[in-house]
This record gives sequence, C-alpha cells and structure tokens, in this order.
Amino acid sequence: MTIWDKMKRIIGLIMGLSLGFQGLMAQHWMVQGIIEHAEEGTEWLASYHGDRFRVIDSMETSSGFFYFLLPEDAPPGIYRIIYADRMGEVRYQNRFVEFIFHGENLEIVVASTENGPVPYFENSLENRVYREFMDFELVFEAEVMDLYGKLNPGRSATEDQDSLAGRYNTLQRERDAYMDSLTRRHPDLFAVRIMNAFRSPYIPGEMSHAQRIDTLKQCFFDHASIEDPALLAAPVYTYKLIDYLSLYKDLKLDMEEQEEAFIEAVDQIMVHVSQDPDLRGFVAEFLLEGFEMLDMEKVQMHLAEYYLDEACESDLVELVMSRMEGYERMAPGQPAPDFVLRDLDGTVHQLSRMRDPWVLVVFWSSTCEACRKLMPDLHSWYLSDNPLDLEVVAISIDTSAANFEYLYRQLNPTWITAHDPLGWNGKVPTDYHIYATPTMFLLDRQRNIVDKPTSFRRFLRALRKLQN
Repeated sequence: MTIWDKMKRIIGLIMGLSLGFQGLMAQHWMVQGIIEHAEEGTEWLASYHGDRFRVIDSMETSSGFFYFLLPEDAPPGIYRIIYADRMGEVRYQNRFVEFIFHGENLEIVVASTENGPVPYFENSLENRVYREFMDFELVFEAEVMDLYGKLNPGRSATEDQDSLAGRYNTLQRERDAYMDSLTRRHPDLFAVRIMNAFRSPYIPGEMSHAQRIDTLKQCFFDHASIEDPALLAAPVYTYKLIDYLSLYKDLKLDMEEQEEAFIEAVDQIMVHVSQDPDLRGFVAEFLLEGFEMLDMEKVQMHLAEYYLDEACESDLVELVMSRMEGYERMAPGQPAPDFVLRDLDGTVHQLSRMRDPWVLVVFWSSTCEACRKLMPDLHSWYLSDNPLDLEVVAISIDTSAANFEYLYRQLNPTWITAHDPLGWNGKVPTDYHIYATPTMFLLDRQRNIVDKPTSFRRFLRALRKLQN
C-alpha cells in the first residue's frame, strides 16, 4: 500500500469521526487529523506570537488522532502541533508540525519520513500555497548561495564569471515573477502575506561582496517594511531582523566599534517599522533582548533612550531602564562612588584616601572569557609600562571561591585584589551598577570617572589621551 493509499484511508477515517463533532463546531473552527507512529500520550496545539510559540490547548491520544477547537475569532497565523512518536526502537520527544490557520476547518495527516514528519492537508489552499512557497525558497536559496560562492572574489574563478552573474540575476527575476504570480492569484491568503514579507532587493551578480553588503544595508527593507501587525503571528520579522543585523557584523571590529555599527543598524531598522505600537514595541524589545544577551550596553542604552516608551512593558524593559539610570550616574565626568574594601592580604583600602594620581577599578570574573584575556594583558602592562603611576583595584565578583582562587593563583597579581563573594549583589558592584564583566572605570585624582574602556586596547588609547 502506497503512502497516498494510506492517506486516503486515514482521511476517510477523520472525516467519519468529524461527523460526531458537528454540534461542537457551531461557534468554532476544527483542526483535526492523525499522526503516523504517534506515541500514546499528550498532543499540544501551540500558536505563534512575536518570537515564540505558546501552548493554547492539549488532549490525550492513544491512536495519534487529534482534534482541537479554535474560537470563531481565532487570529490567522502559524500554529504548531507538538507530540512524541516512535520510529523503530527510537522514541522522539517534542516532535512538531507547523501549519497556517486562517478561518477554515483543517484536516491534517502527518506522515513519518526519513527526513522527519511531513503534514498533508485535505483541501487547504492556504497550506498548499505556503508549502509551495517554502519548497520554492529552499531550491532558490541553495542555488543562489552556490552561485554567490563562485562569484565571491575571495575564491578562485573556475567558471565564466559573466555566465554565473547572468544566472544569478535570472534567478532573482524568476523569484520576483513567481511572487507576483502568487500575489495576483491569491491576494487574500495569509501565506501570501508571509511570502511578500520576504521580498528582497535586486542585487546584480556583477557586484563585489562589499558592494552587495552596502546595497543591502540601504535597500533591505525597501520592498518589505515591518508594517503588518498580523505577521507577528508568524516567524517573519524575527528572521528579517537577524538577517539585517548580520550585515553589520564585522569580525575586524573591536567591541566598541561593533556596538557603534549595531547602533547604526538599529536606527535603520526602526525607520522601516510602522508606527503601530504593537509592532514597534515588539521590535524594540526583541532587539533589546538580543543585545542584552551579547552584553552590548551602549546599544541597549540607545534603544532605551530613543525607542522604548510606556507602550513597552516587560521585566526586561524595566531592567534596562533601571540600568540606563545607573549608566548615566556612572558616565565619564561623574564622581565614582567611594568604597572601603579589604584586599586578600587583609589590608583595608578606601578609594577616597588612596594617594595614587590615577586609579583603574576593574570588575571581573573567572567565568568571563573576556576577563581571562584582559587580566594577563593588563597585569603585564602594570608591571612593565605604567608611566602615569596608576594603581589598579581588581574586584572579583566570583560567587565560587574555588573559581576565583584558581585564576588568581595563575595570575598572581601585585595590584590591589579583592573578592566579593556576593557577586553582582555585593555592595561595591551594586554601587557601581555592574551587570557585565569585565567593566573598567578609569578615575582621576578627584576620583571622577575619566573613561570606561571596554577592552585592553581601549584602555591604552585612553591613557595616550591623558599623556598628550
């Protein structure tokens, strides 16, 4: 029996079973079907919003059969059925299939294949068009990336470059024509709205890699701005934002320069986001969360200052707004908070009583990769090249004494070292509004903040300015 014969039999079973649910469907839409090789247990229905799925319904099954009822006003979008199945002796947890719901009853058969589960739909134009577009995109992307690799000047040319560029250009025109055709035939489909959000500018194959990047930076959103709030119900804008930010990623830049590049990207993005408060709030918070994960303080502060308002409400927003207040209090030109601490030799040090003309306060942690690179470089400089007679106060915020002692013994520093076992919650880290390591404060004789270098190279640059 072929897979299609199985499909017909299963669909017939579904349609027969669905007759028993007609009374329930008076004010609802039904999503029903059967999953091949499903394990007995729970199946979940989840909907997408913003940048994540959330479970909205569940049911127990013993045969793989499922049915879910959605209210009459359920919004269109990408939905997901999550389940467990078994292939031979292997059990797979959290399997899922995705589909578009857009105000219609759906009958779905999920077949098991070597490449994973595949959904088949009975009479759903939305999902047929969506599947057709996704299949087209996979083929298009594979050929375009192959051609682009051969056109990249970094590779030795093995084929006629004019021919390759011509094919590259043809593929782009064919994609535009395909999208135009689907839009004309099915202008009201949610699948077409998703598709059109992935429109992209025409990039001649004759361009160099650098020209391509520069062009995309300027034209990326020209044919597909972030302007449709309904598409928050599909993983569209998250992909577009990540793709655009990747244009500004440059491994040759240090941390501070990379942050400046990303600030430019953020400004370009927000220009192309509509004034819809839900959309702007989502984009701002999504970017904020991403740069929080990257420990990029300046980009977070830029977002907080220019693009967050009372419409954006989340714990993350409150946290960043609080950090912004701390950032302003700890900006260059501001007085550094005084502190009293005991070093590892038992000597007590008070910042305001230190006689050194310059002081560098460094907050670090043994679990911080950047710290493990910074501290040896900084200590070598401290021992051999310290023309300003600068003192270093290195404060570890390791909550593990063993981790701290391991790196301390490796470095064996001669500067002032203190360990705050309370970590981020210690008094001095709290007073200095520390939330990332390493963090450095360069202080003058009056113990005002002169600079906040973000790397050893930036520290040396700050010192050169002081010497001039």
